[in-house]
Amino acid sequence: MKSCVKLENELPDHIISYIFSKLALKDLVKTSALSKQWIHEWGLRMDLNFDLYTMSDYNTDQDLSQILPLCQRFHFQSEFATRLDQFMLHYKGAMIRSIRVKFPLCNEHRDVIDRLISKGIAKGAEHIQLLFSFETTDTTISILPYKFSLILLPKNDSVTYLHLQNCLLVKPRYFSRLKNLRTLVLQQVIVKNTLVQTLCSNCKHLVDFTLDDCKITSELIIIIPSLLHLKIVNVGCYYREPINIIASSLLSLEYSCLKHYLEHPLSIKAPKLSKFGFRGIVFSNNNGLSGLKNVTTIVFDSLLSDLSRNILPNLFSECPQLEDVTFKNCLFKSSINNKFTSSKLRQLIILDSVVNDSPSPPSEISIDALNLSSFEYTGYTTRIISFTAPRLSKVFWDTSERENIPHLFDPIASLPHIENLAMIVGSLQVKELAKVLVRFQNLRKLELNIDGACDPTMDYFWLLDIATASQHLQKLTLNIKNLYPEHSHMVGFKRQKNECAGFSHNVLEYVEFRGCVCSINVFELATHLLRSANSLKKMIFRSSHKVYLGGGRWTTYFNACGGHCWLGNNVIYEMLKDEVNEQCQLIIL
Repeated sequence: MKSCVKLENELPDHIISYIFSKLALKDLVKTSALSKQWIHEWGLRMDLNFDLYTMSDYNTDQDLSQILPLCQRFHFQSEFATRLDQFMLHYKGAMIRSIRVKFPLCNEHRDVIDRLISKGIAKGAEHIQLLFSFETTDTTISILPYKFSLILLPKNDSVTYLHLQNCLLVKPRYFSRLKNLRTLVLQQVIVKNTLVQTLCSNCKHLVDFTLDDCKITSELIIIIPSLLHLKIVNVGCYYREPINIIASSLLSLEYSCLKHYLEHPLSIKAPKLSKFGFRGIVFSNNNGLSGLKNVTTIVFDSLLSDLSRNILPNLFSECPQLEDVTFKNCLFKSSINNKFTSSKLRQLIILDSVVNDSPSPPSEISIDALNLSSFEYTGYTTRIISFTAPRLSKVFWDTSERENIPHLFDPIASLPHIENLAMIVGSLQVKELAKVLVRFQNLRKLELNIDGACDPTMDYFWLLDIATASQHLQKLTLNIKNLYPEHSHMVGFKRQKNECAGFSHNVLEYVEFRGCVCSINVFELATHLLRSANSLKKMIFRSSHKVYLGGGRWTTYFNACGGHCWLGNNVIYEMLKDEVNEQCQLIIL
């Protein structure tokens, strides 16, 4: 209590209110009981968040099904609803900004939820999230989802953001609400066209609309002139009802279908649409590309239809504005050549592609793109790739899954003019790769991720040869993921003073070693870089192993050497301190 009195006297009111704003609701009421001055502080909270963590002693945000057995779950739901109701009964705040409930409540607790929404909207709530997802493997249980009646909303409601999960929407016969709504997310909701028509006619300012894991049981006609972003994702219904989109301001559209389900035929009339994403087995002729004439960015994911015949021949003619194209987990089945020919294409990403499964030779990927500047490729099999791309400067290439395939680096060898190269290679591929990269004279950034068994005889002086050839190189990153760390421990070794005559570099500024780099050979490389890279400003050693996987994906491996061979800050510092000059920082993380 003495500490509380001290806080009251020394801290300004706005600081105390800020501290209270960060407390969970269960702690807020307890803390306010410590001081008469604070007794009403909890009632000033304008952002109300009710979930398992904030309302109970469970220090987790996990789903209820992962914590309690089925026999206790329903009792706990009633207890949660009672606590929520009691909180709102004693809530004295004059204004509510947002309400979030993340808990598997159902229609049995409808009165409590209705009172919460009514009081929140009466106090000006703009942001409402009702997340009632319920997961169980017991098929004998039938739980009626909460019925969200739109009549709860007054005609002058202030709601701008509404997210409903696992709810049944009850639409009154005459409805004129949600005039200020800008973002609507419907998740695990049954969606009919009558509901969509009502929303379209009333939500005149809607700019973001998401249907996530919804059951679409009738043809949908989405006509919203103000709409900018539309997502229809994780569709998992056997109904193939058409979806018609008429949106004069629409900028981005994302559609995805769960595995083994049928896609909905799409009709798109959106002249300003610039970004389109599609995930599903088949991009049918009924969908077509005619509605995508002004699209600049397109992503196809998990297509098992033959891209070589159905999409690629018409992609750039039907979508002449395309600048950014991505194919993920797709099938190039035909033995004919796959041509990417475009004067506007700037970025091309092909991730985890699959070649034809027929006995005919794999088809060739031919890229003829005058303005292409970035290319990324990963795949489990080799495809012959030819480039006519004089402005290509940035490449990501993953060959780690294809250790024993000949001519693996031929496409890379044809691109000696590139400036930014990131590669994932197997340890057995290093010697062949080194022969290729010494031809590259324009490299400015080089990131190599070596994945595989440790070869104790391997040195890394070949990187000095690459740096010597690339006199513009500014940044060098080396990731080593050693699958057999027991062979790379530095226990009881004696440091050797190997020399690499003739190396010097005047541009290299930044060097980073990540992962399993506690090898004497890595330290010898670091020594020569510290001695002879005249502009070196920073050298970093990291025990974690962060690797780029293409398409914006990253992964991090912790304790990359099994936790045994990382030497620690002091040992690394002692190894290299005599080589570090005043202008360079040595950082061990």
